[in-house]
Amino acid sequence: MSTSHEIFYNEGRLCITLARGENLLKGYDSPQNKQSALLYHNAQMFEVDWQSLQMIGDRCCLVFMPNEAFDGIPVDASELCSSLRTKSLSILKNLSHAFEAAGNRLYWNMDSLPLSNILIFKNGDILLLSDQMGDALDRFEEDNLRHHDKTVWFAHNCIEGYGKVQYLFQLLYYTLSGVAPFEAEEVRENRFRALPLGLLFPPAGQKTEELFATVDKAISDNRKFQFSVRKPFAFFRQIADAFSEVPESELKTGDNPGLAAYHEKLVRNANRRIFFRKKGVKTFLITLGVAAVLGIIAFYIWRAVKPPATRYLDEEQIIVYYYDAMNRLDAADMGEPLKYGYDGPDFVEVSTLYVTSTVQKNYEGQSLVVDPRTWIENGMGSIPASSIIYGVTDVSVVKIDEDTYRATIHLWSSQNYLDDSDVIMPENGIYIYEYVQVNDFSFRTRSTWREVTEISQVSLDLVNTYLVNYV
Repeated sequence: MSTSHEIFYNEGRLCITLARGENLLKGYDSPQNKQSALLYHNAQMFEVDWQSLQMIGDRCCLVFMPNEAFDGIPVDASELCSSLRTKSLSILKNLSHAFEAAGNRLYWNMDSLPLSNILIFKNGDILLLSDQMGDALDRFEEDNLRHHDKTVWFAHNCIEGYGKVQYLFQLLYYTLSGVAPFEAEEVRENRFRALPLGLLFPPAGQKTEELFATVDKAISDNRKFQFSVRKPFAFFRQIADAFSEVPESELKTGDNPGLAAYHEKLVRNANRRIFFRKKGVKTFLITLGVAAVLGIIAFYIWRAVKPPATRYLDEEQIIVYYYDAMNRLDAADMGEPLKYGYDGPDFVEVSTLYVTSTVQKNYEGQSLVVDPRTWIENGMGSIPASSIIYGVTDVSVVKIDEDTYRATIHLWSSQNYLDDSDVIMPENGIYIYEYVQVNDFSFRTRSTWREVTEISQVSLDLVNTYLVNYV
């Protein structure tokens, strides 16, 4: 299966087609700091800039800047076992040199790269896309292509410096046999123990069989073997050179009398693992599940009938209690007067600020968030560096009807809720916005107390903006 994306030139620029259609880039923001691709050319590594993602006709494309070193239209590494097979050993050696020269400049956190991120030119040059570009390709890639492009490639828990070499051996296995070593479900279920490479070929000579066995070890999780390889990239190139000396007749896949029995055993082991994973603990899970359900039911019953801390307060006092908890960044107390299961509109913001504030207290000994009441009492002066002001003042409540009360507050925040595009930050300070917010609180009676069923915003007006300096 090919993972190739349509590649072409437009005004001298190499373009990789990600998808076809209208408005494909809607909502996409190109990263400001673009990670360069890496081109292995004339035994040297060069950084290659890309321009952007853009629409060319109806094609959404990843577009590179013009580059004289590009030689024709490249294909990706999925072609190693088909159109590129005759020169695949030379290509894989070049790829090993490219990986070795790239070092940490690849940006990938994993050792196995998607096939579509390895582009091979007709002269043997190799273009390695960064993970940033890989994310762009992945965004538009169909699931069946993504599976062959990424999912079937697997790196064991390798010793340091061996992971990418193990991936190169997987590509060598793929080049020789036409299948990825961990592609079959039964292989992945059997702890990623690939079919021995030699079983995919007719019986061959001793030298060839030894080479096949070396590839099998190289893609296994045999850490003793990995430790024995002193110079992994050089070792891979040595094996690739050895395969280039094998007669072509011994590298043609075909029937092997040992394959059927081995595959039957492999499937049996895989099915056994699947059974024990899914059904072998069924009784235990049922028992555990029943206990868990009963415990959950008991908890929800207890939670639903538990009197809140505000059970003795009237409606106005409940609203004041709510906003006082908001100033203290206490989301748990904010939830006390609310109907169970209703978090209120301020829950996420207050919870986030609480976590941020707590972390800063632990690491810096002070809170990030300044209570506006304290700030006003102190003369509305400077605040510590990196701090913000958040909270409410001047709470007033009026009764609308038996079950509705209207609260008017002054809300202080560093966020411009009315214009989220306003992100200008002063050089040594922060803008603080003062709003007048009107909210309606809906109440109901439960047991012997009143609880809030909904908080809805009536209006939000910006009344003042303050430039607050940092000290």
